[in-house]
Amino acid sequence: MKHLHRIFLILLIFAAIVSPQERRIKAGDGIEIVVYGHQELSRIVTVSPQGTIDFPFMQNLPVDGLTLEKLREIVVAQLSRYLDTFPVVTLNFAKSNVININIMGMVKQPGIRQMPLASNLQGAIAAAGGPMSGARLSEVQLLRGEPGKMATTRYDLRKFLLEGDLKQNPVLAEGDIIMVTSGELLDNVKVIGEVRLPGVFEEFTSATVIDMIMRAGGPTANADVKKIRYVSPSRKKQTEYRINLEQYLAATGTYPNPEVKAGDIIYIPKKPAGWQSFLPYVSTISSLLISIYYVVLIRNN
Repeated sequence: MKHLHRIFLILLIFAAIVSPQERRIKAGDGIEIVVYGHQELSRIVTVSPQGTIDFPFMQNLPVDGLTLEKLREIVVAQLSRYLDTFPVVTLNFAKSNVININIMGMVKQPGIRQMPLASNLQGAIAAAGGPMSGARLSEVQLLRGEPGKMATTRYDLRKFLLEGDLKQNPVLAEGDIIMVTSGELLDNVKVIGEVRLPGVFEEFTSATVIDMIMRAGGPTANADVKKIRYVSPSRKKQTEYRINLEQYLAATGTYPNPEVKAGDIIYIPKKPAGWQSFLPYVSTISSLLISIYYVVLIRNN
């Protein structure tokens, strides 16, 4: 009898060791919920990035880390409050049609996004609101979990956008992390002064000084477009150009419009103050003198 008891105990221990650990629910999982006799309630739900699901009579229900059996008990208890008969419910993991991607760095709306299967790098960045000004699209990092490590691959998204290089726009997988970094000062072109959107911009292939000025919104009404300064410290020999935009637009032949390089600076100065700018002050002073004259004239009389 003792011998049989020992064998039974050994079998229980062995079963506990070899039996697989029950899978827990996580973000991105698809869960098929079937309520027998209630086709209108049966459906596949997807766990949100926040670890919740929406189901009839249950909104934003936290399920992250639960087992299917525990979730089934919660669904049964909740439906029992609304149905006339005791609900018979089954739950199974379903193949999800979405993946969870974490987009970080220089994007307008960073965070976890649920993307359709077969989504690509460019689509994920667009879903995050697009890149911010100064984002380095030439070196977007894609971090992907592999057995025992996290692999990092860099992609030149500019090359995809400008040249259609599909190798630079990979298909994403569940759990991918996208990092969009900002360029250092010398990796961008700075447009300052009298433009509508002054700031730092990533230079792109074959972009010229005029291209970058237009990218910054174009000159303001106060801009002195005859004396635009362009400094290129990143060249072997620092170069400075003076550009007259009026002559460029009127020129029938070639006019200097150099291609920009990373680290270049474009400065659009303000128009100098002419005698016309003093007219409002002259008018004010004249009115004041006339008023003083009449005050003195009244007192003398």
